[in-house]
Amino acid sequence: MKLTKGENITIYLNKQYIKNIDLKDREKAEKLIYKINQKYNIELYGYYETKIYIDKNYGIIIDIKKEELEYMDYFNESLEMNIEIIEDSFLYKIEDIFSIKKTDKFILRKYEDNIYLEAESISDIEMGIILENAQIIYGKEANTIKNRSKIIKPEVIV
Repeated sequence: MKLTKGENITIYLNKQYIKNIDLKDREKAEKLIYKINQKYNIELYGYYETKIYIDKNYGIIIDIKKEELEYMDYFNESLEMNIEIIEDSFLYKIEDIFSIKKTDKFILRKYEDNIYLEAESISDIEMGIILENAQIIYGKEANTIKNRSKIIKPEVIV
């Protein structure tokens, strides 16, 4: 699990953490967020817009954005969320393409001056290697790259 806090809170959970949880069920997704909030003392209270991005290879990424409401006292001690669940296919921005073993399990994409991997079906070990050498791209940014990028063959990168 990885947690980043800033203007928004982003929680990265690989599929090992969520094996037995059906996150397509909003109630179970909400319970997971409550559990993370309590366990890691994130101090979530108020009203949040929450997007859960689900990728079959990686796991999930939860984006939590606090909504500023006029009636803040109403949510003073409680946590309320509007949860949107999005099935997604993450991209992985590779800095050094030679750190990744060439395989037919990836679609290689070139967008602007960057190379992105889109995983077809990979093992946990392969995912670990990718995560050590790449940045996860998801959501609107990933969709933009998928729509505007060119698919390239691994042989092109020598």
